Amino acid sequence: MNKTHSYLKKWHEGLNSNDPKLLDEILDESCVFTSPIVFKPIEGKEMSKIYLMGAGQTFDMDRFEYVRELVDGLDSVLEFETYIGDISVNGVDIIRWNDEGKIIDFKVMIRPLQAIGALQKKMSEALDNLSK
Repeated sequence: MNKTHSYLKKWHEGLNSNDPKLLDEILDESCVFTSPIVFKPIEGKEMSKIYLMGAGQTFDMDRFEYVRELVDGLDSVLEFETYIGDISVNGVDIIRWNDEGKIIDFKVMIRPLQAIGALQKKMSEALDNLSK
């Protein structure tokens, strides 16, 4: 098992435990988060954390499942399936790690179009709640 697989193992364990400290431990200070609904990449650990937490409130995490995982060096692509309400969502998390096991780049891409519309609406609500 290469080191990226061990980094992913920590990601999966943290996701399954709903441990809010995971993001503090696993995101690098220079992390860049690219959202499917925001034009410009989000820069920095704190803002990346807010968007990832918002996604956790947006997706039906009880039905969230990674269905495929590809690893190449320090890059990983995780395909997922979940729901937003009754809308089926299929997407990928594209993650780049540094040598210390911290995420330096996190990009989310989703389909179909109805899922993007639902994500935009729910994510706006989640971000409003997180900023209060």
